Amino acid sequence: MELYTIAAIAATLTRAFDTGHVCPLVGRGAWARILRIAELVEGGTLPPLTGLQLAREAEALALCFSPLPEEATCDR
Repeated sequence: MELYTIAAIAATLTRAFDTGHVCPLVGRGAWARILRIAELVEGGTLPPLTGLQLAREAEALALCFSPLPEEATCDR
């Protein structure tokens, strides 16, 4: 049994996004990438281990960027 799954990685990123631990701009893009990776694995286009590695990379990228200060984002 694998310790990590693409779905678990997506859920971890969702929790990090919802609790304000990652930049929403980067987090949304990484989350969308992980969902697309899952679709490709399920469709047989991408091997499962490759998909898992790509999902881990997207998660790691998102976790590197903390949110911008509130005053920098409230004028948009």
